[in-house]
Amino acid sequence: MSKIWFSSLAPSLLMTVSNFTSGQVDCGNILSHLQFKNSGVVKSSMLFEYRRLPCYYMEDVDAWSTPWSNATYQYLYEIRDGQPITPPSGIRSAVPLGGLGAGTIELRADGSLRDWNIFNNSPAGGGGKVHLDEAVFGLRTQVENGEAKAWVLRTHPPAGLSGIAQIEYSGAFPVSRLRFADDNLPLAVELYAYCEFRLYDPEGSATPAVIFTFNLHNPSEKSVEVSLMFNLPNHIGGNFSSSQKGLTLSKAGTSPTSGNMALRIAEANLPCSWLVSSDLPTVWEDFSKDGKFSTTPIKNKFAQHGALATSVKLASGQFGMITFVLSWYFPYRPHAGEILGNYYTKLYSSAEDVGDKVIARLPDTWQSIYQWQRLCFDNSLPEWLQDAMVNSVATIFKTGMWFADGRFRQWESFCCPAVEPIHIHFYRSLPYVWFFPSLHQNLLKGFASAQADSGYIEENLGDASVNLDVPKGRQMGDSCTTFILAVYQNYLWTGDKLFLDSLWQNVKKAILWQIERCRKYGLPDHLNNTYDWWDFERKDLVSYNAFLHMASMLAAEKLAKIQSDEELASACLKNLQVAQKALDKYFWTGEYFRSWFCHDEPFPDALHADTLYGQLWACILDLGLTTDKEKIVSHLAAEMKKNSSPFGLKVMQGTSCDDDRHPDVRPGHAPYENGPVNSLVWQAGSLDWASLNIYMDGDVEQSLNEAKKVIEHWRKQLCDQWNYRDLTTSWDGNPWCNSHYSRQLILWALPLALSGQRYDSSQKRLHFQPKLNAPTKLPFFTPVACGTLELVSDRSYKLTVLVGELELSELQIGKDVFTQRIRLKAGESFAAEAR
Repeated sequence: MSKIWFSSLAPSLLMTVSNFTSGQVDCGNILSHLQFKNSGVVKSSMLFEYRRLPCYYMEDVDAWSTPWSNATYQYLYEIRDGQPITPPSGIRSAVPLGGLGAGTIELRADGSLRDWNIFNNSPAGGGGKVHLDEAVFGLRTQVENGEAKAWVLRTHPPAGLSGIAQIEYSGAFPVSRLRFADDNLPLAVELYAYCEFRLYDPEGSATPAVIFTFNLHNPSEKSVEVSLMFNLPNHIGGNFSSSQKGLTLSKAGTSPTSGNMALRIAEANLPCSWLVSSDLPTVWEDFSKDGKFSTTPIKNKFAQHGALATSVKLASGQFGMITFVLSWYFPYRPHAGEILGNYYTKLYSSAEDVGDKVIARLPDTWQSIYQWQRLCFDNSLPEWLQDAMVNSVATIFKTGMWFADGRFRQWESFCCPAVEPIHIHFYRSLPYVWFFPSLHQNLLKGFASAQADSGYIEENLGDASVNLDVPKGRQMGDSCTTFILAVYQNYLWTGDKLFLDSLWQNVKKAILWQIERCRKYGLPDHLNNTYDWWDFERKDLVSYNAFLHMASMLAAEKLAKIQSDEELASACLKNLQVAQKALDKYFWTGEYFRSWFCHDEPFPDALHADTLYGQLWACILDLGLTTDKEKIVSHLAAEMKKNSSPFGLKVMQGTSCDDDRHPDVRPGHAPYENGPVNSLVWQAGSLDWASLNIYMDGDVEQSLNEAKKVIEHWRKQLCDQWNYRDLTTSWDGNPWCNSHYSRQLILWALPLALSGQRYDSSQKRLHFQPKLNAPTKLPFFTPVACGTLELVSDRSYKLTVLVGELELSELQIGKDVFTQRIRLKAGESFAAEAR
């Protein structure tokens, strides 16, 4: 017998914010109530310097990529007592701000604006990396009957300008917060830089703009006149014009930088003044005098700089807000010589149009950010995981591309510019299918459209050197398999049968390709995979490929039955049974599954740290076990025993070159120019290990600690969490290869494993098998609604929707099943006690 009740949160926008206890908040105060799980303090007295470190290849400060093999890259350090130390968080990298597939900018912890990837500049053309050092904010204060003071809001400003003494940086995508401090500063000043990010609304997140809101507070007993200014360098070589709304910078033609930028003040009641000049010192001198510029109209004026200023008078104890909006509109995005344009040009007509619409919907933008924070933070997950979750999706904005014809694609990385390699896509697919399911389908259509006649799903959709969606890849063991699994994932969680039907022939061909590839050994042979430094295509069999294959056959059988193809379903089951026997025959050592098997040459009992990736997906998608649970558990224990390091699992052990650290390595040990291979940390291995160990009923604390190694390394030891590299070393933890990577988005499997969530959209079933005891609160995610499951006490539960709408015919939590119809909107809860 069960006791059940429904409840909803009051919708008032005037509720007080306190630890996310309500669903709506006072829009005027929402920014100051946002939470941040990281911080870094930069002082003007600090000295920073780039030092060169070895790498295989890496995105560099001023280049999309270093040379490949035996390269070096520049890494920023603080220099203290002549020695390099890790700098504060937010200065090596910061939250990317901009639009989904529309370009981004980073506001760093020293107040500088870096990585202007908004000018259609990318590895595929349009120019190199852009840093605009003279893009600066300025602040001037005039205390009643006191002396005026002015600062460039940078700790290390351009030469000749006076900077601020200290900035505290915190980042929680899509927001960067900067708190300014100086002995002469008479008021409290916070800058919130953010962009539009709306769950379930990719078009509403594709806005080419950054919003800069200054929260001001005058704690003194005297009034203070506060003036703020932003200076925009003329990077595009265009002409400035002015209006009552602000400044516009325009350039005619069809080059990548042809288009316009707009700078606006959001508060209509505040004065607005502007200036154009040939140099920044002139702008600064004019602003410093009285906090405003001449309002002489500007029309088609070429100048190196355009600046916009406003001011407000704050009485004693008064709060104030000033918001700048920087928007852009560049229609002519090139890709390998072809002009493909930007999707945001279908949503807006100009940068001015962008700015006007951004200002009009600011309250909705604040509310959307607040909802996102509730989803990531209003739970019992450890702080390091919450921080990783809220910031992880930033990489989709950083390296995503949304072209004018509607195709959405994402780089593998800027320094390895493959377009949407499917084996990387699958690692990062969880946020796509939950938060932007239409983009997930967009990508699956792309993979299907490029399918080979043989049925093989190509490794990628091209790269920076070829036209979009022209495949340029290898024969991989994680292409067809991940395509099959991704299509099943989409159907299972969206219930979109029409979409499944539209791709079914592609899926069937991929299934048959996989089965045919098993003809010789019972498992797919001679295929490479995402771990491509071991020449796996030269090996007869590879266990990483084997587990993905078996997981895909479990999904394929289910898909075939959904499509009423019993013959194919039977073939999949038969193939799986043969594959499971082959797995034991060729890979099982008695303790773990070796990495590869060769028929005609000796092979070691090498242990690959991410061997069981396919089994992890079988757990996530509720497909069952690919092999005996006891063997899976034994293998996981072996990985921890043999591959462990302070920075995560070493990718491969058990060969003749386990200690191949750089530069003291043995000649000829590896195919990659005598660089380290086996003792590197491919970080997804640790994240996958942690999630799968939880699924296999392993110790939760031990599991989370393995994932924590990787995430805390980027958060606390490197202080570089907005630029994950795919590989680090195991001996000193330094980055080794790639940049702005997204394989680590598989970290979203951790909350799934902890809650034991299993969702079937077509059957409207949501099941949980929590690994934590009450009282606890865990997040849940679906493509239609996200929220929390609270274990209030033993067999007492509360399910709350934070975003979207959820309809269920069956809810199961542990052994307790609730079969009444449940319909919940955002802010509503279902609570029950089982007896």
